Amino acid sequence: MAELTISPEMLQGPVPGMSLTSEPQQFPWEVPTQITTVEEAVEYYSERLMEDQDVEDALLVALDNGISIERLAESLTVSATMNGVHNLDVSFLINPYVREVMRYIAEAAGQDYVDSYSELKDKKKIPYRLIKEMVQETLDEEEQETVVDQEPMAKGLMARPAVGEAIEELEPAEEDIILPEEEV
Repeated sequence: MAELTISPEMLQGPVPGMSLTSEPQQFPWEVPTQITTVEEAVEYYSERLMEDQDVEDALLVALDNGISIERLAESLTVSATMNGVHNLDVSFLINPYVREVMRYIAEAAGQDYVDSYSELKDKKKIPYRLIKEMVQETLDEEEQETVVDQEPMAKGLMARPAVGEAIEELEPAEEDIILPEEEV
């Protein structure tokens, strides 16, 4: 039977109940939140998004890179929850307001933006029927543009062009010949 060996690294993890022996309120989620109402959260995000030029610039750069407003608002509100600014309930309630403020900032700056990735995905879909019609129209146009008056080309690797064509192609015009200038 194989012997079970325990490495010392396996025994270095936290012991169950270890968090109960440390000082309480060391982490942001262990202390009461700074903001408890939606009205306070509206004021907080209004100041943070609309009055701070650096935040506005960072938002416009993110939108220019194709990040959706939905994801930006969600990450902003969830990070505030993790940092103890407000609780998760306020985060869910304030999220639509934060999105609307971001849309306002983008439109005021003339920035194109993606509202949500699911909306973008739906916009990019082209029905198969339309694609098939467009391909058929293109093929029909190409058939009409084809010129049939051309002489058939000789086929094969060693095929020779007509006698008159070969002479015209091989002999350059007198204007094309460049003679070296003589030194005086």
